[in-house]
Amino acid sequence: MSTESKLLTKTFVQDNTNLNEDEAAHLIIKSIMLISELKEEMSSDERILAAVQIKKDLEEGYKSVIKNEQAKIHFLVGKIKEIQGGVNPNASV
Repeated sequence: MSTESKLLTKTFVQDNTNLNEDEAAHLIIKSIMLISELKEEMSSDERILAAVQIKKDLEEGYKSVIKNEQAKIHFLVGKIKEIQGGVNPNASV
């Protein structure tokens, strides 16, 4: 069973099993137009836009902490190299 068959209702498949080429082309155009309208609605949906902004705001706190921790690691690795004066085979790091 194809993915399309899994998504479509049995009624749609039964109703459109014996269409001619023009009918099929008409339904394709109708679906393409609906997809376009839905994508446009989705891109301007205030609820979606607000959710995206909330997600960005929430992520910013995590990203800030991650960057800070990465900076600490970079600084401390530099300090270890400075202390060792190069390679120290007895170092635990």
